[in-house]
Amino acid sequence: MYGNNDCRDDFEEYGKTCYLLVPWKGYRAATIVARTTKGFIVQVSSGAEIEVYPDEIEMD
Repeated sequence: MYGNNDCRDDFEEYGKTCYLLVPWKGYRAATIVARTTKGFIVQVSSGAEIEVYPDEIEMD
């Protein structure tokens, strides 16, 4: 799921709460769990992880 350029936990935003500007399947709050070349992987409370661009979220 994650490419070689992904960083799982060695970056400033890791573990921070963010808010999806457009809710995903009813979820709005998420936790940043990885960084990718395009943006971030965020995890919602159901455990699902989705990739988002930086302009698709607001940081807490």
